[in-house]
Amino acid sequence: MKEKKASFKKVRAWIKTVDSTYTGTIYLPKDHTRISDVMNDERQFISMTDVESKDFVSPKAYLAINKDLIELVEILDPDLERER
Repeated sequence: MKEKKASFKKVRAWIKTVDSTYTGTIYLPKDHTRISDVMNDERQFISMTDVESKDFVSPKAYLAINKDLIELVEILDPDLERER
């Protein structure tokens, strides 16, 4: 059986918004090679999965964060972002 190549890349990131912080996984589409590509595209929200925050009792499976509220983004595993 032929393995299907993923059309996205997973990047673990920490995001600080105006009122909270989130740690989770961002999926970069095949045509976007960096988080900055996703941050600067036309979509209003950035999607994260497996999200942890001091505001949650337990991790959330999915969270959409309004880009206008984001102040900082840190890549937690820079080597993963560089992989192609």
